[in-house]
Amino acid sequence: MNLYHPFATVRHLLIAQSTAGHGVHSPFIYDFLTTVIRNKTDDHIVRHVELLRNEMLADKRNMSITDLGAGSLRMKGAERKVRNIARVAALPLKQAALLARMVQGSWDRVQGDRLRAQGSGHMANGIILELGTSLGISTLALALAAPEQRVVTVEGCPELAEIAASNMARHGAGNVTVLNMEFSEALGKIRDEGTKVSFAFIDGNHRGGALAEYAGRIAETGEEMIIVADDIRLTRDMYSGWKSIVREGLADVSMETLRFGILFRINGITPGSYRIRC
Repeated sequence: MNLYHPFATVRHLLIAQSTAGHGVHSPFIYDFLTTVIRNKTDDHIVRHVELLRNEMLADKRNMSITDLGAGSLRMKGAERKVRNIARVAALPLKQAALLARMVQGSWDRVQGDRLRAQGSGHMANGIILELGTSLGISTLALALAAPEQRVVTVEGCPELAEIAASNMARHGAGNVTVLNMEFSEALGKIRDEGTKVSFAFIDGNHRGGALAEYAGRIAETGEEMIIVADDIRLTRDMYSGWKSIVREGLADVSMETLRFGILFRINGITPGSYRIRC
């Protein structure tokens, strides 16, 4: 039994700050908390993501899992039902909606004026990258939030990648490319092609060392970006990996939510580390 996760969750709630922005001295982070974190996700996105989740929860198909990471702490065996994967492993709707808000218009408003003033271009010039597609529930949230931006999502299991691609087509997410590859291989491909990343979501492998490696390699693909890591408190090893990233200064600003670790690689941002009750 993994006792670390509930312990770390309670500890975070006891010491985390409100999302209202009280006492936050960075204008950027204050805007992010009040304009993105506390905002409401478009109903259109929420409906489609919830519909896909319900479809997957009702799907009784058996599938053979190829797991290239640490494996699931809650599901064992290579044969699993789609509905069990949706129930246990898929990103909850609340967190999927938060991801959507980070990449859609509310984030645009926080960033747009500053980037235009600097003449540095818009972050949307890069792709949205996801490591760990699973059934594509979080992928759909990202894709619908930024329909004009290319979303590249990477899944190591062939059957999951096939289901996710079908889900994207059925829900009209034509801006998504599903790569059935190992994460390191995919990151090498992105680097070799000279593709820039503006937003990345890491939701796979679930080893602390792998998390640190992926974040470092993603950071090499662009100057300004946001990197979001899922399940940073899943195990002690995962949290150690997250803290090593923060200590090594991969980004000037880091933020911890109840579930996510967020890195802000933004020019001119006031450095700081934040824990928020979200």
